[in-house]
Amino acid sequence: MPVKSRLICLLAIISLLACCGSALYGQVYSYFDANGVRIFTNIPPSGLVQDLRISGAPVPPPPAPTQVKKSAPPKPGVPPKGTAAAKTAPQPAQVLDPGAYDEIITRYAVEFSLDPKLLQSMIATESGFNPYAVSPKGAQGLMQLMPDTAARLGVTNPFDPEDNISGGARYIRFLLDTFADRPEDNLILSLAAYNAGENLVQKLGRIPNIRETNEYVRGIIQRYGKRTMDVPAAAVPAIPTPSTFRYFDEKGVLNLTNIPPVDRSRNANATVGSNSISR
Repeated sequence: MPVKSRLICLLAIISLLACCGSALYGQVYSYFDANGVRIFTNIPPSGLVQDLRISGAPVPPPPAPTQVKKSAPPKPGVPPKGTAAAKTAPQPAQVLDPGAYDEIITRYAVEFSLDPKLLQSMIATESGFNPYAVSPKGAQGLMQLMPDTAARLGVTNPFDPEDNISGGARYIRFLLDTFADRPEDNLILSLAAYNAGENLVQKLGRIPNIRETNEYVRGIIQRYGKRTMDVPAAAVPAIPTPSTFRYFDEKGVLNLTNIPPVDRSRNANATVGSNSISR
């Protein structure tokens, strides 16, 4: 399936779960389980999970008072995601050193067949090498990943420099591959898509007439010193889109989730919708 079609399938799956959860099944829960797998379901988690997100309205009766969810301890020196501390964390002068993350940048540049200088230019423009940066629109960390984009890329802590850079490198590689049929404009279209969204740039076939996006692309090109990429495309591992399952469990509770039932023989009415994309 073409990359564009697979990406559309992913967005459709997430939208379907959110819409169905709101209209028919109450709230939809999205989180990472202990194995790092992103879960979408209408059944609230019973154990310790990460990056819990809830959409839709609860069904009557009104839910019990919200309890504070315990979270896994953050990495040393990295504020927990979504906390006030993450947005106002101390910013020692040394973390703003452009060379502080050279080792991480080089490692992921090699993994995704990128020029390290391109990643350095993007980080300088995005966050000024501040790992705790948060934009007015909610973009986070060194490469300013929006929460939804970070989730798609498997980034669990956007304020962790390595997690953030790995996600940003993977995303710009995906965009470069998406616009590979425009070799002369490949880089500028990819940078525009990184800032304004790939759907808009693909629809227009050019840089959108948005001042912020034009200044963003111009600034990175000036820092990078090139308008095209000279490195080959990377063999980027696929990011699978979860299949969707709808079934009644042994208690008669309707489950809507991307995780298949353990015993399919006991859930004869389970329905499946399979989709996958490459990122």
